[in-house]
Amino acid sequence: MGTIRTEVRDQHLNQFPEEEKLLKMFLPCFYITWGRRRRAYNTDLSVYILKPEPFMAEAYGFDQEVMLVYSKYPSIESRSIQAAESFMADEPARGRVEKLTYYFISEAPDAEQWIKNYISVNQEARLIIPLSAIELRKHSGDSWYIRNKTSQLLYGRDLFDYRLPLERDTYFFGRSELAVNLFDSIKRAENRGVFGLRKTGKTSLLFKLERMLKDGNIAEVMYLDCKLPSIRKLRWFQLFEVICKEISKRFALPAPRSCDDISASKEFLRLVGGITRPMLLVFDEIEYISPIALEDKHWRGDFIAFWQTFWACQSRHRTISAMIAGVNPSVVEIDSIDGIQNPLFGIVSYQYLTGLSNEETRSMIRTLGKRMGLKFDYTAVDYIHERYGGHPLLIRMACSTVGHMISEQGVNRPIDINSKMLEEDEQQRDSELMFYCRHVVSELRQFYPDEYEMLELLACGQIHDFIELSGYPEFTKHLSSYGLLGKDQYQRPVIKIPVVGRYVGLELARKEGRKTLFRVTPKKDRSSWLQKRKNSIVADLRLLECAVTKVVSPQIFGINSFPRADDFSKVNVVDTENDFKVFIDVCNKCFVESIENFGKSIGHPHYFWEKIKTAYPGLWHALHRIKIYRHEGAHLMLSKSASADLLLFLEQDLEGKKPSTVQDCYFILQQCVLDGLLTGIQIEMSKLA
Repeated sequence: MGTIRTEVRDQHLNQFPEEEKLLKMFLPCFYITWGRRRRAYNTDLSVYILKPEPFMAEAYGFDQEVMLVYSKYPSIESRSIQAAESFMADEPARGRVEKLTYYFISEAPDAEQWIKNYISVNQEARLIIPLSAIELRKHSGDSWYIRNKTSQLLYGRDLFDYRLPLERDTYFFGRSELAVNLFDSIKRAENRGVFGLRKTGKTSLLFKLERMLKDGNIAEVMYLDCKLPSIRKLRWFQLFEVICKEISKRFALPAPRSCDDISASKEFLRLVGGITRPMLLVFDEIEYISPIALEDKHWRGDFIAFWQTFWACQSRHRTISAMIAGVNPSVVEIDSIDGIQNPLFGIVSYQYLTGLSNEETRSMIRTLGKRMGLKFDYTAVDYIHERYGGHPLLIRMACSTVGHMISEQGVNRPIDINSKMLEEDEQQRDSELMFYCRHVVSELRQFYPDEYEMLELLACGQIHDFIELSGYPEFTKHLSSYGLLGKDQYQRPVIKIPVVGRYVGLELARKEGRKTLFRVTPKKDRSSWLQKRKNSIVADLRLLECAVTKVVSPQIFGINSFPRADDFSKVNVVDTENDFKVFIDVCNKCFVESIENFGKSIGHPHYFWEKIKTAYPGLWHALHRIKIYRHEGAHLMLSKSASADLLLFLEQDLEGKKPSTVQDCYFILQQCVLDGLLTGIQIEMSKLA
């Protein structure tokens, strides 16, 4: 049971004794540690700081004290909320109280509905818990009233379901280091660029930077959303006219005179020359006013004139700089456009905005989740970060879906959430995110069709083909920069946002009329496919052995290479279970047993499990699949009795389906074995090269 501190009584309640009855309603849950009457926005409010009892901190994620505001007025106005917000940023509340949540007591009879309406319009508002003073007095004998109202009002709002750029710091997570770096660059009047996939938080970062520059009184900021028709449909000199008018207004300079295609450059130079402090022009969605613009073709030529003017002006006056953001960085990457030097090439330092780090993901998920009664443990956070690649929107919407599913199941909150629970609902949850995945990669497919095809290769399991083509950097440059490509523990290339990979794979399967993500070789092509695979495996394995000898790495098969190569060259296309048993037995004797025999011959009985696994993880993974399938050859259809490793391989190769339900099951396994073996060889070759 909490208490009211003596100093709160002496310094505040002695003047406003009628408020003590309201405060006593909070004592079953909080200690009242501070209280004063404050004035802001022409409004007088009583402000208290509450220290939560341990059970309240546990239930609602209150890691700090909580602010309570009391309004004596019979109605609520927006200025009351503005005043409350300002108190949170003042001493002693700043840094001491929860920044996301506070209680608001009002004498207004419709307090709860008013706050709900306010939040629906201001979606970035904090979690305001509205309480009616009338109802508090009426329930003065109910020690559970505050706790019940807190659960009702706090757990009812979905903090994850926010899809617009963030204009305030309340729900802004991560990117702090990048924001500071950009801030420092702008202070030096340097041009910077930020590019990334859709919904990675570029615009939120720009808004954050703008707030930092304004709060520090560092620079004037003019934000231009280039996708707006009012911007992109302008000619280059008309856009300069808009900018010149804004400069004139902000710096009290003479209004621009004529800004036609002859005089616009001169007017811009004149006005920038009169600027008394730095100014930053932010061009968001830059591709809409660039040579690659799809709708407004005039920007192919106007782009040169616009940025030539800007560059010339900046050469004279270091008070102006530009921040460029978008999906496609070609506007700063290409050196010339139609034979004319690209004015932005070499004058804009740019970087890619990839996913949040694991630590940033953890901060966002756990902070917001606790307020909603969703306690994601560390295994759950790690799972979400890996599954959604740190992509802010996908993470938010995935967590939002988790909340909705828990509500539909009628589970009481707070609830602990771990990775096992998330894995069980993975398919249903990811199906809800397909729309957002489409949005994330839509412009990648539009701007970089060749690289998108590379993504499709990975998504449909053609890893070996991907590796062959990835030797040409132009096919993977942007995929890597966007943070879409990574490597698993066996050094195999993977799509770092698995849910996006699944979306790409499903779209490709639908386009090609397949029912599986994995692209299975058609029956009519299987004989020729098999012959090519066998030839490639034998040839590349010989090359790998030569490379191993040159760099003095652990030998794979020894000086006599792999035996029974002739038997391997004679294996046939698999149709039945017996065919597969013959095929996998040959592969095991040819590639796995030969390594084990070599290890024994040099006195190392665990050579396969130790030396090969450590030195050649990509190849080892493929050989391990062969070994497992050979060992369990008679039990592939009896998954319940199979080993954990067998279940894992079958899960991967058959996309989670039971072997008995998969058409051409044994050929699919043959294709996975040989494709995996070739992939493993290619991985090790690329490492040694």
